This record gives sequence, C-alpha cells and structure tokens, in this order.
Amino acid sequence: MKGMLLNTLVGLVLGRFGAVWMLAVFVPIVCAELAYGYAVYNFGFGTGVRRGVMLLVCGELAFLIGMLMRPLPGET
Repeated sequence: MKGMLLNTLVGLVLGRFGAVWMLAVFVPIVCAELAYGYAVYNFGFGTGVRRGVMLLVCGELAFLIGMLMRPLPGET
C-alpha cells in the first residue's frame, strides 16, 4: 500500500512538473517494493508480477492526472 501511495505521489509530481522521459523513476521504486515483498512477506512470482503491474499502472495514471493539472499555454 505504501508503494502505491508513493507511486501516485511521484506520478502526480512528475506529471505536473516533469516530462514523460522521467517515468523511468518508477522502475527502481517498483523493484524496491517487490524486493521488500519477497524478503518480508515471501511473495511468489505471480504475486510479484501482479503487484508490479499494479504499481506501474497506478503511477502512470497518476502521471496522466498530473499532466491534466498543467496550466494551458497563455495562462499564468
């Protein structure tokens, strides 16, 4: 749950102030969350794949919402 919140916040900030090339930031966050799940909770491979996809999709949707929060050209 913490990983999903972190990806959402990072996605919103990157969408609002960053560029699409900065989406690579999500990969280390997802890898760290999956490694934590494997080490602490002994997740299996299928669970890790589902969790990783969920984290990436959540971050990308937050990025798109952040893009919508950008001001239009000509606005101050």
